[in-house]
Amino acid sequence: MNSNLCIPTDTYQKLFNNVKGLMLWRVIILTVLLAIAYVFQLSERKYFFISTTNQFYYFISIFYLVTIAYAFLLKRIKDLRRFTIVQLVIDHLFITGLIYYTGGIGSFFPTAFIFSIIGCSILLYKRGAFYAASLSTFLYGLTLLLQLYGWIHPPGQVVTPEASQVFYSLIIYLAAYYIVAFLSSIISEELKKKKTELIQKQVDYDQLEAFNRNIVQSLDSGLLTIDLNGRINFLNRTAEKILNRKGAELKNASIYDLFPEMGGVVEELKQKAPDFFNNYQRYETILTVENGRTIYLGFSISPLTDPDGSLIGYTLIFQDITRFKEMEDQMKRYDRMAAIGSLAAGMAHEIRNPLASLSGAIQMLKSELTLDEQQNHLMEITLRESERLNALITDFLLFAHPPHTNQSSLEIGKILDETIELFTHAPVFHEGIHITRPHRNGEILAMVDPDQVRQVIWNLLINAAQAIPEKGDIRISLEQTNENLRGSMPFHAQMKRKDWVKITIADSGNGIAPQEKEKIFEPFYTTKEGGTGLGLSIVHKIIESHNGVIKVESEVGRGAAFTVFLPAGSNVAQHH
Repeated sequence: MNSNLCIPTDTYQKLFNNVKGLMLWRVIILTVLLAIAYVFQLSERKYFFISTTNQFYYFISIFYLVTIAYAFLLKRIKDLRRFTIVQLVIDHLFITGLIYYTGGIGSFFPTAFIFSIIGCSILLYKRGAFYAASLSTFLYGLTLLLQLYGWIHPPGQVVTPEASQVFYSLIIYLAAYYIVAFLSSIISEELKKKKTELIQKQVDYDQLEAFNRNIVQSLDSGLLTIDLNGRINFLNRTAEKILNRKGAELKNASIYDLFPEMGGVVEELKQKAPDFFNNYQRYETILTVENGRTIYLGFSISPLTDPDGSLIGYTLIFQDITRFKEMEDQMKRYDRMAAIGSLAAGMAHEIRNPLASLSGAIQMLKSELTLDEQQNHLMEITLRESERLNALITDFLLFAHPPHTNQSSLEIGKILDETIELFTHAPVFHEGIHITRPHRNGEILAMVDPDQVRQVIWNLLINAAQAIPEKGDIRISLEQTNENLRGSMPFHAQMKRKDWVKITIADSGNGIAPQEKEKIFEPFYTTKEGGTGLGLSIVHKIIESHNGVIKVESEVGRGAAFTVFLPAGSNVAQHH
């Protein structure tokens, strides 16, 4: 059984590093001993405190080889703790041999046991220290007794030592060994305790850091920090997602390049009082991301300080508020249209009644009076213009008060085909227009009022045809989708709806200028000669009453695409 498997990974790694340190110090000590012996031998002094005999060099060389063997066995050994104890015992035997070769009782090296005791204390703590002190006392005492009774004769020994001398030397070193063992064990145990506390604090710190990191990364707002020079040094995942950039790309990038308006904000904050940051301030800016899309960002900025309270940078928290800006613009448009609608309804009723009387009176006069050619022509113009004015008022009323929607689950493809067929016979349709009809992949049901949806499709087709002066294409598509339209839906719409019927009518006409794009759904706004400006307003009103959404995409010279989203029906039967 591999006993190393029973040791925790951190403890094993620590013991492994300590054993490597023990072997390193052993090599250093052996090298120092060898260097001293060699220097004194070169100076032709045969003895200093080391007897420089050939046996001494053999002894050092053997222990070098033993240490090399330790290094080879270190990663292959199964029981690292036992391997450590074996090394320490052999070290004691080596020191005993060194004492023997340097004169026994007259040697300077009994103190070397002190280093071995300290090493045992570091590796094996209190118990190891006292075991090492006991082994050192036993080996040194055994060496002195053998020398006293003449059983061994260390090199350089001149006379046999006396018993009192042996007893005195043994008592002195015995006391030294156990005192060192006691002191080193206290220190090693205290170090062990401190290391345990330090490891626990490190674990707590790592857990706290991971917890804080998870909180920061889980925020649904973008967060980044900058230094005093405006360099970005951190940003979370949400910030990367909003900015559509990787963190590595923005690391050390300038915040002023990313947000040009940020420079003014930071300068303003620097000039304010320190307590200015206590008052929440919200700013907005526009950002163009890599794909060319423009997004609106709402952000707040706060100071970033070090533990001493010194300002080291700023923390920026921001959100993508593009969806809310679109909703805000849409609500403003609804408010304007509601106000205009109320005014229009009142005016239309007031105008329609006298207009009907006026038209009827003119028709009676025409039938009863004898008119010459010029008078008859003027009468025709009057009647035609009154009819046109009546049609305008009818559209006006349709915009102001659309009829009640009788919605039911209907096959939207049939309604679309019928309206396209009528459109191909309309006066506005000409040979230069090529229509691409939608592919019918099964029947798609939608919750709609058929008459009102026909009106929507008809107005959009008329609008597309009028945008094509000579030759061009009108592409019509129909599909079912589950796109998330929450940011584009009316405030009162069913925000949880997921299934939609998507109708797209795109043309290759002149397109719509950006400044006109925001106004095309407003009543009486038109760029066409002779247009009333009510067609798209009525479309918007009908779709709104269906809890649907209409979107427009256009570029000048490249046509426009109107996309209508209507609530899907309750059942969808797909036929493949």
